[in-house]
Amino acid sequence: MRTSICWLIGMFGMCSPLHAQNSPDWLGVDGFEFATPTVFRFTDLDLRDPHVFLPITIAPFPTLCVDFTDTAIPTTSISFNSLIQNSYNGDTNPADGILDASSLLWFRPLRQNGSLARVDNGAADCLAPTPSAGCVASLTASPTPYVYASAAGSCLAPIAGTIGLPAYMPAISTPSAACFVTAAKTLVFDNGGTPITLTSAQIGANFIGNPATALNNGLIRGFLREVDANQVIISNPALPGGSVPLSGLLPGGQGSCSARNDKDTHLGETGWWFYFNFTASPVVYSE
Repeated sequence: MRTSICWLIGMFGMCSPLHAQNSPDWLGVDGFEFATPTVFRFTDLDLRDPHVFLPITIAPFPTLCVDFTDTAIPTTSISFNSLIQNSYNGDTNPADGILDASSLLWFRPLRQNGSLARVDNGAADCLAPTPSAGCVASLTASPTPYVYASAAGSCLAPIAGTIGLPAYMPAISTPSAACFVTAAKTLVFDNGGTPITLTSAQIGANFIGNPATALNNGLIRGFLREVDANQVIISNPALPGGSVPLSGLLPGGQGSCSARNDKDTHLGETGWWFYFNFTASPVVYSE
């Protein structure tokens, strides 16, 4: 299987459609499927753990193992997290008036009283340069439905023993106080026909205000099995030979240049827990 290096940012509405396994049947569930949604758009999304690494050779210097999560690959302005921000804020096709990428949370409805409700996550088309003025449903991606509940204490945090040592900086932010968290589920991200599977995926964030007018300290976590990462081939001219298994970008993975080993174990299988932080702001949305 081959895919481009954009598979990671494709997880949250960029590069490719998003699909879910074991989606709940919402028909008849307290009117959730008919609720007018309160919609928030991600304004920032950053990979916090694990980091991604590339071996880079610039003659006549020796090969370097570069952490390009936040730091640009030498001789370029490209880092992993900057690719995400550029896609959220940029419009490389000004003729369409749509930002290159947008990921939304649809609360159906927004409930902050601790009761169960539905929230969807997926891609959308939002106006450039002011996405808050209007977003519409994407024609190429189906939102993923979750069950969520709000809480007054801690909502979602890294799982003990799954953070790389030494810990990466900036540290992972965690939602607490007035916040929400979703139930866990398995997601399959379809990147041009290549399935990327995360198990036990969850989303949580702080509510700012009641009713909420923003989300911060957002956290997305999910587990990528090593057996799956070994089968996905990342193709990019900057990579050795032009391609490498996805696991080769991850510390401890097959062919990784990093001296670290960030692999975890979940349900008896090795892999990596992924942790993303995000913030989100309200948008005007049309179904």
